[in-house]
Amino acid sequence: MNHVAVTSEWFQRALRGEEPYKNWFIWANEKADLEEKRHWDESKIWQKIGDRYFYGIFGPASPDLNFESKELWEEIKRIFKFWLDNGFDGFRLDAAKHIFDFDIEKMRFHYQHEKNIEFWKEMVSYIKSIKNDALVISEVWDAPEIVRKYEGIFDISFNFPLAEDLKMTLKNESPQELVETLKKCMTEYLPNGKVLSMSGNFLTNHDMTRILSDLKDEEKVKLGFSILYTLPGIPFIYYGEETGMKGIPLDVNFTEDSQEPFHWYENGFGPGQTEWKGYKFNPPYSGESFEEQINKKNSILNIIKNLIRFRKSNPWIDDARIEILNFDQNMVKLRCYSQLNEFIAYYNLKSSKCSVLLENGEELLSIGNNKAAQGYVELSPYGVYLIKKS
Repeated sequence: MNHVAVTSEWFQRALRGEEPYKNWFIWANEKADLEEKRHWDESKIWQKIGDRYFYGIFGPASPDLNFESKELWEEIKRIFKFWLDNGFDGFRLDAAKHIFDFDIEKMRFHYQHEKNIEFWKEMVSYIKSIKNDALVISEVWDAPEIVRKYEGIFDISFNFPLAEDLKMTLKNESPQELVETLKKCMTEYLPNGKVLSMSGNFLTNHDMTRILSDLKDEEKVKLGFSILYTLPGIPFIYYGEETGMKGIPLDVNFTEDSQEPFHWYENGFGPGQTEWKGYKFNPPYSGESFEEQINKKNSILNIIKNLIRFRKSNPWIDDARIEILNFDQNMVKLRCYSQLNEFIAYYNLKSSKCSVLLENGEELLSIGNNKAAQGYVELSPYGVYLIKKS
């Protein structure tokens, strides 16, 4: 909602000076520094069109909307209503912290979180007034202390700190880092925490390097998803990660290399196969097609299908609590519990086997070639084992 395309009717009518559209965008004046750069890279924020400059934080194809205009707020509400009336279940709100990211008075880039929060409270209230059970998901990509400013406004907030820290933990094979990550990024689900917005747990999205290209190890990928699906909150999967697709974005302005079409067939072609671009990272016969993965018992796809079945059988996990019971140089032991349910999870973060003493209980989930006997379990490399306490 932060921006439109330069080809959109709104922007084209704004270029012609038509009301109210000309006020729905931000135009450079004598205060503007036309050389100002984005804080996360060296891209300019002012984009030239004809003899004018417009503010476009996400590049020359995407003019930012000027939400100082209350008239625009009402137009956005009409858009929400249109989709809800057509049967949509809810919205994923990209770049939610960018509604107000520019200081009109000083003509400089500046996050205005309080204004953003005021805007989103009004919009979410409006959405719920039309469809009370509409699901509203936010994307606020920032440090934990910034993400927490937006808690309680949306039903689900994507947990970017968890995604980044969990990937680093898997790379470093560090049980201690996993414990620190959970304490930092899942505080609302620790004992005495307060859940205001559900944590949207994920590993990658359309702007990131794909998980297999990042971790370079299928077993680590399985471990990463196993952790996601055994934590409270709501797990999300970016399409293609469930089959081990690869992809590395060229840079922040060209992310198409992590957005190749989902690979249904091993030869790359077939009924229903999207062919909007060629395969650079996922060529035919590379083993990550649905057709190839579905027939391999221990493929990433079948492990994730198993995790989804587990999660659907245990919906109580969504808003459960977690307690870190123990960790050593190999393994983290975690308790996940609600008033009526609980399990104990053992995560092996290492590429070697490790043996751990089990609590009394029955096996609930086993990911990896784990071997349980006589009160112990031998965890396979990157193995995960859950027991339901008796």
